[in-house]
Formats: sequence, structure tokens, C-alpha cells
Amino acid sequence: MSNNKSKHVTAASVKMHAVVKLNDGNLQGELNCKYFEEPFKFSSFMNMLEMMETTFDTKGFPEKHMLPRTFGESKPRQRKHEADLNALAKELSLKYENAHKSAYPGDSSKSAGSTQSEVRKTTDRECTFNISVRFRHNAEWQGSIHWVEKDVTKQFSSIIELIKLMDNALSD
Repeated sequence: MSNNKSKHVTAASVKMHAVVKLNDGNLQGELNCKYFEEPFKFSSFMNMLEMMETTFDTKGFPEKHMLPRTFGESKPRQRKHEADLNALAKELSLKYENAHKSAYPGDSSKSAGSTQSEVRKTTDRECTFNISVRFRHNAEWQGSIHWVEKDVTKQFSSIIELIKLMDNALSD
């Protein structure tokens, strides 16, 4: 009788640090990881998730296990160097900051580019998370999220679960 042992495969994970603020009902914050020269400022969950997905795609891990579905032609993102990723992060930050300013003209308190003191004056809730994404199976993310202030770690098996965990912490 042969002894067939299954090999346990470990995956590289991408760890990101997010400071998320619920500011007058609007989500904003900063996302950082070792691949960014400076933090990426975001003004919505979608904005944050897009930057995370772009980082995974450009670095090539966690590896995608299926191609995304689109209504048009899909152009796969090619792996890029860290300098390209930093340029992209700055470009996306500026894009979303300008879009946010257009949505709230004349209201600097809602701008993603607000100074730290301006944001703190009107902040309803602020949480810090360490997010580790290990896999991207079935067009979803799997990993863990650590809520720093409460020292609690939870596993998630989809992007919606990640969003719900963060939302739960912000409304706690």
C-alpha cells in the first residue's frame, strides 16, 4: 500500500493597510502596501477595491483563476514594475479626487484630498484594517482582515464579505 501524501500549497498573499473613515456618511481613507511609494487616497469602497484589484493584476499575485466577464472586449492587464504601479496609484487618486470634487462642488470637507485635521473635525468613525488577500478563486477574493483597534481577525471568502466586515466595524 503506497502512502500518498497530498502536498499543502501555500500562496503568497498581498497585505494592505487601510485607514477607513466614515466622514459625514461618505467613505474615504488611505490604502497602503509595500508596492506604493505613498498611500493611495480613496473616496469609496469601489475606489479602494479597484486599486487593490489593479495591484493584484499588475503584480501577478494572488493569481487570478478565471478571467473577468465584460460586455465588451476585455484587455488583460499586463504585469508592471513597481514604478508603473505607483504612477497608476497617483493617477487613480487624482481621478477620484477630481470626481469627488465635481460631485461636491465648493465643499472641501468631502474632498478625498482634505487635510488630516479637516477630516478629523467631521469624522463620524475611523477604523484601521490590515487586509491580507491570499487567493482570487471564482472571480472572488479570499483572505483575512484584521481590525486593529479591536484586535480582531476574521476570514472572508468574497469581496462582499470583506465589505460587510468593514461596514460592520464602521457602524459598531
